[in-house]
Amino acid sequence: MKYQAPRGTQDILPKDSSKWQNILNVSKKNLEFYGYKEIIIPVFEHTELFQRSVGESTDIVNKEMYTFLDKSDRSLTLRPEATAGVMRAYIENGLHRDPKPVKLWSFGPMFRYERSQTGRYRQFHQINAEVLGSTSTSCEVEAMHLLSSIFHELSIDFRIEINSLGDEDSRKKYKEYFQKYTKGFLSDLCDDCKRRYEQNPLRMLDCKVKADQEIYAGAKKPTEFLSETSNKRWEEIKTLLGLYKDKAQRTIKNIVTNPNMVRGLDYYNDFVFEIISTDETLKGQSTICAGGRYDNLVESIGGPKTPGFGFAMGVERLMLVVKESGEKETSLMFITNQDDSYNITDELFKHTEHENLKLTVEINYNPGNITKQIESALKKNIDFILFYLDEEKKNNKIKIRNLKTREEMEIPAKAENIVEIVRRSISTKK
Repeated sequence: MKYQAPRGTQDILPKDSSKWQNILNVSKKNLEFYGYKEIIIPVFEHTELFQRSVGESTDIVNKEMYTFLDKSDRSLTLRPEATAGVMRAYIENGLHRDPKPVKLWSFGPMFRYERSQTGRYRQFHQINAEVLGSTSTSCEVEAMHLLSSIFHELSIDFRIEINSLGDEDSRKKYKEYFQKYTKGFLSDLCDDCKRRYEQNPLRMLDCKVKADQEIYAGAKKPTEFLSETSNKRWEEIKTLLGLYKDKAQRTIKNIVTNPNMVRGLDYYNDFVFEIISTDETLKGQSTICAGGRYDNLVESIGGPKTPGFGFAMGVERLMLVVKESGEKETSLMFITNQDDSYNITDELFKHTEHENLKLTVEINYNPGNITKQIESALKKNIDFILFYLDEEKKNNKIKIRNLKTREEMEIPAKAENIVEIVRRSISTKK
């Protein structure tokens, strides 16, 4: 039998793993600069947690969760998103008693049984961030600057779209209006929207069926029903983001309002956003980051009333549009038959750590055929071969060959001399 990866999964191969790590490293650096601390949570939780937090009217809960009974007949679910698990950990571990705001970030696989899309699989990976305990609009504004910084550093072209769903009172009024507006069209709507009509009419706006979208285009927008409090908050965010200034005067220039935007999770209130890649590679599946405010989520799963804001980035979609990292590792092949060669490579590792030099070393101990080893190095695109055999050992030297320039020289058998040669080579390339 020929085994294949299950449908909706993929392997990240070595040729792509540097892009994967670059996305994680850039995101981690920026998140931690803004004070986020990493939290690591389980990949499965009790099913009720997602039913209560994500919302029973959502497609995620109704159609897409990987749910199973364990050997004690407890219903467990592979996490379809990270926020619910982070909220559970926040409550269970007493983080709500920490000084506010509590800023957390996490990374890992999520699982949804859905049709595979561009850059979205049934097992996919997200970088998540949550800010808990603050109602300040600085949460939203800071996040837009943080995310802009990440995507600029990754050389991704993007557009930020923002909207306000309003507070509970605002959404209640809009739901009543929208149900009245769509009642006469019910027979023409898709089955999902007919179900959403009763459970959560706001989710109808998220429908991807073109005929349904055309019906909804004539309806008023959620921002027309904002309460005084929500409208004040919405105006403050737009002002702080510079939307009332000329585009040339804005710090974040590629940001617009989208009054039709809602999010696919029930827990959002007030501010929501999506970041869209303008790269044609993603075509119709261009959302690379999304999130919003959720001031009632912690309380809804048994915690104290805690305002919150968060977002998630999809790593697989970012992989399709991120550019290769400009930093290339310098690769060495060590051909040796000497017992003390590992002492040299141990010292070499310490030097590279201290000097922030990106090196990889492949050690071929007691090679049977040196010619074949050199051929292998050429196929692997190795930069340098280091020979440390009987003759070199006798003279306390290392013979180093630059496979790009074909230059060869002997140097003292010390790690610092190897580092000097590599640094000189990197400097010449620049």
